[in-house]
This record gives sequence, C-alpha cells and structure tokens, in this order.
Amino acid sequence: MKLQLTFKPTLVALFVAASCSTVNAEQINTKQAISKADLERITVTANRKQNFDTDLAMSVQSINKDALSLDNGQHVAESLNSISGVLIDQLSGGQGHKTSIRMPINTSGYYLYLQDNIPLQSPAFFNHNALWWSSFNTNVERVEVLKGAGTALYGSGAVAATINILSENIAEQPSTSLGITLGEYDYAKVQISHSEKTSEKHGYRISSSYLSNNGWRDHTGSDRFEVNFRHEYELSANERLVTLFVASDLEQEMAGRLTEDLYENDITNSGLSAEVLASDPLRKSKYARLSTQWDKFSGDNYYSLIPYVRYRSNDYTATWNPNMPKVESQVKTIGLLGLVNFEHAIETETTLGVDIELSEGDQLSYQPLDYTTTGWHADTYVKGEKFYDDTVKYTGIAPYFQHKRPLADNLILTIGARYDYANYDFNNHLGVYGDIGHGKLSLHDRSDNFNHFSPKASLNYHLNDHSSTYLRYANSFRIPTAGSLYHLSTKYSADLKSLNPEVSDTYELGYKANFDTLTLDAAIYYMDVSDGIVTKYDDNDQRYLTNASRVIHKGFEVATHWQISNEFNLSVAYSKSKHEFDQDEKYSGNEMKMAPDYIANVRFRYKPSALTGFSSLLEMQSIGEYWMDDANSQDADGNDRIYGGYTIFNIKARYKVNEQLSFNARILNVTDKKYAQEAEYRYRKVSLSPGAPRTLYVGLNYQW
Repeated sequence: MKLQLTFKPTLVALFVAASCSTVNAEQINTKQAISKADLERITVTANRKQNFDTDLAMSVQSINKDALSLDNGQHVAESLNSISGVLIDQLSGGQGHKTSIRMPINTSGYYLYLQDNIPLQSPAFFNHNALWWSSFNTNVERVEVLKGAGTALYGSGAVAATINILSENIAEQPSTSLGITLGEYDYAKVQISHSEKTSEKHGYRISSSYLSNNGWRDHTGSDRFEVNFRHEYELSANERLVTLFVASDLEQEMAGRLTEDLYENDITNSGLSAEVLASDPLRKSKYARLSTQWDKFSGDNYYSLIPYVRYRSNDYTATWNPNMPKVESQVKTIGLLGLVNFEHAIETETTLGVDIELSEGDQLSYQPLDYTTTGWHADTYVKGEKFYDDTVKYTGIAPYFQHKRPLADNLILTIGARYDYANYDFNNHLGVYGDIGHGKLSLHDRSDNFNHFSPKASLNYHLNDHSSTYLRYANSFRIPTAGSLYHLSTKYSADLKSLNPEVSDTYELGYKANFDTLTLDAAIYYMDVSDGIVTKYDDNDQRYLTNASRVIHKGFEVATHWQISNEFNLSVAYSKSKHEFDQDEKYSGNEMKMAPDYIANVRFRYKPSALTGFSSLLEMQSIGEYWMDDANSQDADGNDRIYGGYTIFNIKARYKVNEQLSFNARILNVTDKKYAQEAEYRYRKVSLSPGAPRTLYVGLNYQW
C-alpha cells in the first residue's frame, strides 16, 4: 500500500566554553575586517571554543538570532528543519519530538542534546523529547548542529548528531523586552527578559516565558512555563565565573496515532478510546539545572571547570502501547565537566579533559485502569498492576584528549580519543521476580559495567582564504539505557546477558566555502553501526531490545546560502540517504523503516529596500518516501507498504518598526495540505500521525 498522503585567522584563547554564544570581534584578535557573513559562520559546539567553520574538519551548521526571530517558532523544530539533513518531527502539535539526522525517524539515543554545551539529560536515562528541557522559548541566541559522531569532548549518544541550544549573552546596556504571540487553537506565548551590567564585574540576564495551546487535534493541549537566569562575575581580566539556572514546568494532554479510517474521516480525533480518554492521560515534566562555569587564562593556557546539578521528572501515559500504562520517573544528577587547553604554537594545541556524572533514577510503570486488548494475542490488564518499580544509580567517568597540529601549509591534523566507563546499580522494588505476566520479566538486583574507547582523527585542508575540504573518521557509541537493561520481556528468560554498547564508525568527506555572496557546505558520509540495539517482538507481540544487527547509513548533504541582491537571498538544504540492515537475522538487505529517501528545505527571503525593517520568507519543507516497516512488506493487494512523503509551504514575516517595536506573523502549511507527519506499520496495522493544517500566528516584541 502506498499512501499519498575568510580568511584563515589565528585562533586565540577566548572566554567561551559552555557560556558563549555570540561573537565579540575584539576577542578574535585579528586586525583584518570581519564581514557579517563570516561572524555568522562561527561555532563553539565542536570544542567549546570559537572556531571559524572552515577551520573545523566536520559538518557543523548553525541558525543565528536573525533567523530565529523571523521563525519565532512555537517549537525548535521550525528552525532546526532548515539545516541540511535535519528533520525534527513535532509530535501531535505538542512539545515532544522525534529526530532524523543521518538516521531514520526514531526515538533512540543517537543524539546528544545540549544547552550551553552542558548535556540536557543523562545517557543512562535518555528521553527522545529532551529538547523540551531547553530554554528555546525563553532565551536563545543561536542553535548549532554538529552532524555525525561527536568530537572527543562528547561521549554516549553523540553518534548521529549533537544539537546545542546557546543562550543569549548579557546586554552591554540595561535592556528589557516583552514578546507576545497569539495563534489559532487558543495558542498564546508571552516572553519577558531583562539584562544589565550592574557594575564592571557583575552582570545578569533573567528571562521567562509562558506558553499555552489547546492543540488542533482533540486532547493535545499543553501549558509550559520556563525561566532562564544568567550571571557573570569577572574575577579579573583573565578569570571569570558564569552561573546559569534553567527551569521549566510542562503539562501536556496526550493523544495517539490514527488508524487509516480515522485519518480519512476524522483527522482531529485523539486516536484514544473512550475509556482511556476518561482517565485524561497527561504528560507532566519538571526540569531544573544549576551550573557554574569557571574560566581562567594563564599565558597560552586555558582552564575550565563546570560543576552542575540537574533534576527532571517525566510522568505520562504510554498511549502507543495497547494497554496505555502509566509511567512515572525522576532523575537527579551531579556532574562535572573539566577541560584544559594548551597552545604550543600557531595552530598547534592540546586539549585534556574529563567528564564525571553521578545520576540516580526512579522509574515506575503501572496499569491505571482495567483494560482488555483485542485482536492478536488479546490480554487482560488489571488496574494497579505494576510492570516495574526500581531505582538505578549510574556512574559515568570519561577522560579524553584532543591534539591539533599542522602537517604542512594549510593542512591540519586533529587526533583525539575518549575512554568512557559506565556503571549501573539496579535495585528492584517489585518484590517478585521472574515472569510477572503480560510477557514481562522482573529481575533481581544487579550491577552492570560498560566501557568504550573512541578514537577520532581528521584532516582539514585550506584550499584558499575562503574554502576548505576535510576528511574525518570518528568512532562513537551509545550505552544501553536503564530501561533497556532492566525492563525486559520474557523473551530474555533463557538468556539474561546484558545488552552491549552500540558502536559506530563514521567516515566523512566534506567541503566548505564562504564567498562574498555565497556560502556552501557539502558532505558525504558513511556510518557503520554494529551491535545495533534494535526492537524485537516475542511470540506475544511484546517488544524488547537486543543487540541483533549491523546497519549501514550513508548519504550526502548540501547546504547553500546565496545573497542574490540586497533584497533577495536563497537558502537550500538538501540531503539524500539510504539506511540498510547489513546483518540481521530477519531483515538483512532491507531498508530501515521511516527513513526518508531525501529531506529538503528551501527558504526564499525578501527584504524590500523600500520598507526598511521588513523581512519576509517563503519556505518549502519536503521529505521523500520511505518504508513503513523493517520487513519492507506488502499489503493484501500486493502493494509495497511505502509512505509517499509530503511537501508543505510556510510564509513568515517580521517588521521592525524601530529599535523598540517589531511585529511578526507566520502561516504554516499555507495550502492546508492534508498529510501524515509519520506513517508506520506495526501491530499488524497502519498507524498515522497527521500533520497540522494551515495555522496562523501573529505577535509583537517591544524592547526598552
């Protein structure tokens, strides 16, 4: 069934690390003029230092403040999807998301999510929705995406991409701003921020936002509150402290996917049964993180320490499971990021560091109501039954090094390695062990250890002052989460060996150029993932995870920005990829499900000279076809179960009346196209996540 539904500057030590997001030209320490385009092509994610993109042997792209202001998105996906090879699916119009970057659309731990270079979550308790714990709606200056395996600074999860949300710096002059956005379906967002330097040594920024949305589908409303606080203290000319506090509180109604019949006849339906709706399934999540970064320069050496504490809770109804169980969890973390950088000579430096994390997670899953499933292997669930109830303590220690040096004129070698040690201590509170029914297995208390050594190497060659080419190899991995280790199916009853880390080898060839009116990024990649942690189903259709495959991901990405004239510019982001099972007991040779053939985003921007301060944007977002199941199966009529993809258009505009007042508006899905954001064949039926219809938003921002 087929549904149609530059120059090369010398890099000097900078006050950056986790706190830096914008560029100060004086810090670059070069007498040459730096154009605005060059400034926007600087990144900090690779090594916590400011780097020109052509100096980095990797694919890193960013979204600047101007583009973020024009997007004014209710979700970070609205901006991230403009980067080549990036697809973020905003789930049911809420705050959750799935990600596809050099991978199929998935919820697995292939991505590392950061805010100001500090992880948003623990790898032991990975949640695919982690970007909702960032301060995107409140305070963001830039968003950066490092595609492919991370550098030596990043460990488990930095397999396919690293996404970094960078907060706004402190204003030089006292500044207060108020933003209000209203939209259809009772959407409202209010943002307020104040920043000032109270003395030569002290400065702060405090920002907050509140978002409310009833949702365009039944039972998809949400409310979210965020706060972000930043304080800077200059201890001396070469030493400072940056303290960051972020917190959020989210409550969101939950909906399910739709059957083909509901999709065709009642697209706004919640996809939930009357019994489940009566229980009012909600997701509630609280988040808080406090960090202080110490930076010190001594001669050519740079030292940085970032101790942090983090808390998050996540309570929800698993609406994707037939019996709709309740899940409650909380994770508390203490961590330390330590780094020292030695500059030996021009373009020669060594970085040494260590990451330490101690986390404790409590996880509980139980049946909220009596429920009997129908169809294949029907089962009866009794209210109050517990499926798991446990505490897991996680310890992670990871020393690393990275060394950069020139091999010849314009040719730079960078090598690095990271050693990760992870320990899990599992304490089961259920009090019963073995087969507890419904295909579930309860384990005795136990401990598990993992370790992995990740080498990295790259060559970067400057073709001229404006362009470079690079060759890169990076080994990476992801550890099993606590849930995949200890919340098991009885399929494991004969073999209780732990999962192994999933290991990847990435090979990448790329080209970058910054010309006067044109920038270009292109990359070809090949990623070999072994010991793949994949979902399997036992004879009773109970899902479980196991190391069972070798998967090959390969493709190319290209992104270009062309300043056609003073009034017009064009941005194109395109990627084409293939994701195949290379070794699998069941699917060898098959393509992976929900892996779009291509991802494309085109943005045509118009800034009329006759109306100073006005900017408009026509955007096209398109994804190609993909298989709906790993089996690459056919329906009863012999048609391949392939989803045909979709193409939608958005219009966005912003008018800056003066330095104080600006207005914005956007229309998403202008043609009101009916399309499925996701299509999957599982539990022997097609399930669809409908995309949002045409939606209008308007807003204003006032600054004084």
